[in-house]
Amino acid sequence: MLRLVGAMAVILLATPVLVRPPLAGSAQTGPSVPTATFPNGHSFRLEIARTPEELAMGYMFREEVGPREGMLFLFPRDGFHSIWMKNCRVPLDLIWLSRGLTVVHLEKSVPPCRRDPCPSYPPMRKAGLVLEVKAGMAEKAGLGVGDSILLEGVEITPADPP
Repeated sequence: MLRLVGAMAVILLATPVLVRPPLAGSAQTGPSVPTATFPNGHSFRLEIARTPEELAMGYMFREEVGPREGMLFLFPRDGFHSIWMKNCRVPLDLIWLSRGLTVVHLEKSVPPCRRDPCPSYPPMRKAGLVLEVKAGMAEKAGLGVGDSILLEGVEITPADPP
């Protein structure tokens, strides 16, 4: 009997297993981790800021932001959303995106604000989203205005009417 069990184990281990991804919307599909991917393939795990409190807090008081981390700000309306670095302790790249996920403005290696008043960084065009990543990542990727960013696991809703 022991030989039979051993032989079955060898057969099972040697048999290739075909795994089919779950169908979209199936019960097996769990929440996907929100990610942003630059055109060069570099991806970032995202924190999402939607509420007024989350949008105001951003990366305040963080001691570090890793090279594969990012924060996506989802604004209810497209606009000239200024970003400031109050209480932010690390330099960041600030990337304004259209709802079509095209880069409309970029500020690279924005330093932390060391004393009040902190400067604001406004975009040159209206945007509905802002992506913040570790300083230098946009330069490293060669990211520029007009480039597209892929977002996964994030629902982008149409802008609320003004």
